[in-house]
Formats: sequence, structure tokens, C-alpha cells
Amino acid sequence: MTMYTLCMTDKEIFINKVNPDFLDIFEKITKAIESVDEKLDCEIKWGKLTYGLSGDYHHWICGIAQTKKSLNLIFHFGGLLEDKNKKFIVGESFFLRKLEYTSISNVDTNVIKDFIKQAIDKVDYFKENWKILSKKSKK
Repeated sequence: MTMYTLCMTDKEIFINKVNPDFLDIFEKITKAIESVDEKLDCEIKWGKLTYGLSGDYHHWICGIAQTKKSLNLIFHFGGLLEDKNKKFIVGESFFLRKLEYTSISNVDTNVIKDFIKQAIDKVDYFKENWKILSKKSKK
């Protein structure tokens, strides 16, 4: 590891690995996330640029992950968030939800900010109830 690498932030390290085709998407997403609450900070966790509230990465708010075809914004407990306009992609997990981006024109910062605000509002509820909710989801 070089001295330069030690001085780089996790965001800078992560952006160096982002497909150049997705850099504008990455910038727009991160600006939207970071504009919501100054207590949000990020580190690379689980291969994603992960945002936590005041360094709480155990109950992370969202993370940015890259695939060959898209840049994804993943919400840790997105299953608890209100998604009136059906923007989330639902996978097999009860909690995780994602927004998938292949073009800058698909990035709606208002949608991102709304989901971030909801997640911040529900983080305490999630912390207190995730075990109960997880058991209910398996029935």
C-alpha cells in the first residue's frame, strides 16, 4: 500500500474502481445522498461504498455497488420504506431494496433523497425491531 493510498478517502478509492461510463451517475447519486444529512458518512464495506449515520455501519442506510451493466443504490432496510411510485427493485431479501442505474437520465435525485430521509427516520425502528421483523418475514 502506497502512502497515497493511505491518504485517500474510501470514496476516492471506490471511485477509482467505478466504470468510467458510470462516473456521472456516481457523482449525482453521492451528491444527492450527502445533501440529506451531514451525519452521513461513508466507508467501503462489503464491497460497496456504504453510508452510515454517524459511523454506524452495522445499521447502514445505503450503499453503492457496481455490476457490469449498472450502478446500484442499495438500501439496507428498504423493505420498510414507502415506495409509492414502485421505484425499488425487490430481490429475495425481506429488507434489501435497490435502485438500478444505467444512464444519468434515470437518476432522480428527489427519489434518492426521499428514500434516504425515510431510512434515517426509520433507523431506530429498524434497530429495535429487525429480529422480530426478520422472523415474521420467514413465515
